[in-house]
Amino acid sequence: MKKILILIVLLTTYSNIFAFLTQANWRWRNDDGSETTATWKANQNTAITLTSVGEVIRLRLEIYDNAGGAPIALLDTLQYATSTAGPWTNIDTLPGLNDFMIAKTSAFVVQDEATTAQLPAPIALTFVPGKIMVDSMVLKNYSISDQQRTEVEWTIKGTANTATNTTYYFREWGSTANNLDIGMTYPSLTTAGVLPIKLASFTARREDKKIRVEWVTSSEQNNDRFEIQRSSDGKTWKTIANIKGRGTSTASSSYQAYDEKPLSGINYYVIKQYDVDGHAYESDVRSVKMPDVKPIISVYPNPSHSGINFSIVNKGASNVRAILTNINGNIIHQEIFNTVPANTINKLTLQHQPAPGVYILKLRADGISENLRVVIE
Repeated sequence: MKKILILIVLLTTYSNIFAFLTQANWRWRNDDGSETTATWKANQNTAITLTSVGEVIRLRLEIYDNAGGAPIALLDTLQYATSTAGPWTNIDTLPGLNDFMIAKTSAFVVQDEATTAQLPAPIALTFVPGKIMVDSMVLKNYSISDQQRTEVEWTIKGTANTATNTTYYFREWGSTANNLDIGMTYPSLTTAGVLPIKLASFTARREDKKIRVEWVTSSEQNNDRFEIQRSSDGKTWKTIANIKGRGTSTASSSYQAYDEKPLSGINYYVIKQYDVDGHAYESDVRSVKMPDVKPIISVYPNPSHSGINFSIVNKGASNVRAILTNINGNIIHQEIFNTVPANTINKLTLQHQPAPGVYILKLRADGISENLRVVIE
């Protein structure tokens, strides 16, 4: 009898942990307006054709809970597969890693923006606002209660790995799991036979103090240009070069660009390709590690008779705080230099020349913390 009671408790606990929501209606829309004004690509529960992998598209999904019990906390991801039987792959924020990625940016909606009811309810349930997913792969910090429904909108785009002439299926996985409403289908789209470009190779390697970025396309369709972008953290990107594309070509084409001033440490590179219609997509990521160059800071003239100057050799800096103190640590002067280019003379704007003696010039910035002895005569 005791064993039976334990089994009942375990089954009840298992049921609560793995309580599933139900996925119902869905609809594709363009990334051309707000949460309420963006236009729809097709009718509800209707597949679309994707003609540009760089196009940002939005998938609206309806999920609900009518299973009873405690509220269900969501920890969901959006997944894709080329068969409804799987295997299923999470859609994350890394460009080019899989066939689809979270868009990371939108000119019209923002991450965690609340949703309103846009899809008709499959059954009579109370609507509660959901979220729009723009730059995160996991829907979290959100729950839904019994007899409630919500809508989640995922902002995604294809990558260099998106296959042509292929049908992709999508599902929200986590609390929703594989629980489709009766008569419902998975959201789907079919890619066109020709996508803008196909990368045959992409490399980045160090050449002395520069980094050489090379890539080869096996074909191009309406290809306008490439942007080579660099990042120090894989999240924030800066364009360092623009290269004109070949337009439309079935021949192999080789390209290269140089990063003339790479960062110390790991440099991440991605190629962003634009077609003539302005659509864009990103390659996968390459990384190159550059040795950390310690900045050499000098102060002169030293001893000084009129004015104090400093320079940073081999490295520029921003928001440099300069603090001049006497030998006892009392502040004589301080100011902030918004931009300090490498190897330039930067003069303290002293109101008057300090009295003769020994002083300390403290320089503080990102990656810089130096105390320099200054003699005033």
